[in-house]
Amino acid sequence: MNTDLARRATRGTLWAGAGTWLNRLFVLLVIVVLARHLDAREFGVLGVATLAANVALQLDDGGLSDALVWWRGRTRDAAETSLLGCVAVGAAIAGCLALAAPAIAELFRAPDATPLLRVYAIAVLADATAGVYLGMLTRKLAFRTRFYPDVVPAVCGSLVTVGLALNGGGVWSLVIGDVLRSGLQLLIGFLVAGRGLFPRWHPDVALRLWRYGRAALAGSFLEFALQNVDYALVGLLLGPVALGLYTIAFRVAILPFLMITYVIAGVAFPVYARITADAPAVQRVMEVTMRACCSLVFFMGAGLATLAPFLVLLGQRWQPAVPVARFLGIYICLRSAAFMVSMLLRVVSPAANALLRGTWVLLLIALIATLGHAGITAVGAIQAVVAAPMLGAFLLVARRLSGISVAKLLADMARIGVGALIAAAATTALHQGVGALSDPTSVGALLALGATFSGVYALALALIVPRVADDLRRLRSLAARPTSTRNVS
Repeated sequence: MNTDLARRATRGTLWAGAGTWLNRLFVLLVIVVLARHLDAREFGVLGVATLAANVALQLDDGGLSDALVWWRGRTRDAAETSLLGCVAVGAAIAGCLALAAPAIAELFRAPDATPLLRVYAIAVLADATAGVYLGMLTRKLAFRTRFYPDVVPAVCGSLVTVGLALNGGGVWSLVIGDVLRSGLQLLIGFLVAGRGLFPRWHPDVALRLWRYGRAALAGSFLEFALQNVDYALVGLLLGPVALGLYTIAFRVAILPFLMITYVIAGVAFPVYARITADAPAVQRVMEVTMRACCSLVFFMGAGLATLAPFLVLLGQRWQPAVPVARFLGIYICLRSAAFMVSMLLRVVSPAANALLRGTWVLLLIALIATLGHAGITAVGAIQAVVAAPMLGAFLLVARRLSGISVAKLLADMARIGVGALIAAAATTALHQGVGALSDPTSVGALLALGATFSGVYALALALIVPRVADDLRRLRSLAARPTSTRNVS
């Protein structure tokens, strides 16, 4: 990988990170405001609507956005074909969502989700079209430019949602904010990347795009299923109130994955696409990105598991979500590590990546369908139990297909995990041993314990894994060494 590509990858991490962190901070604000103004059933109705809408959003580009990032031919022909394909597929998916809305709502015993789903169909079409513009920017590693269509719409949508919720907008607050976000993303994406680009059909290009895109779509959809099959089964087995309780726990738990893992993985994917033939470079990139990701995600995931009782600050009605939040904090650590490996598999073998994700989904379906009647805590425990062996499976398949060394990755993850356990033990001891810090409704106690966890974790990590702070710089310097793929663009 050449020096310019390394520099753009490093800058891309910073810009993608800044954008994602801003987005997720506003998502956290939305969660807090909605949790304060909605009850568990209303949260469950929103869970039904967003689940179905997100299924449609996951399918709406037909895998063509990923294929555009991967494409090795004439970019313009691929972009024109992808744009036409995404508009057509997006319109079809949006129409299906609008027509199926009553049946979906009835299936989940939430008939008041029907109008919400029909409005979400607008967002599906806008998102499908915008995906091409974002894919073009990702292909160029133009994350600085992509910052604007990623962040501005999300911030505007979140502010609208918060404003509506504070003024009694109820469940419609989120729907209206989400539709606004999709529309603004389409507009800004067009302005920064789509002017002069028109939808055209190039049959030979379309065939090659589809060959890659169908596997990428399967892998992406199965990744989505991993994050949402539990929602679906909780709603079907336990009803909208239980779904609302589970949703608040999962929405908080997933934040580290969205804020950290997606950022680093989103930059790693196009880098892997350019250095696949250079095994030493792949190993170096994998080690550095895995270490950086785990150090941050383990901090947040273990912190959530430790401080989960303070969820009741959002209202006592959310107390039943505390045990499941603990399990999901552990799950998200394991899930993030597996996701980082999957970025390499997306390039080396999308089919193997899809097969692993499919296996994971099937295991979750089987266990939750069998044991999920015990309640949402059992569902959270199942998530964590299944994630551990699946992480091992991802590592073994990646070693077989790309030749990476797994031992070093596991050693780094273990050391970071030890640091998280030390911080959790110290914080828990303080929480249980000091009366003033044992009240889960106290903001002061949360701040004190959060500071304790952060300080102990940082100290433990500095002693156990001292290289973490330098990992992004290491990625740049290692990637700058000449390789056989130097001329790949």
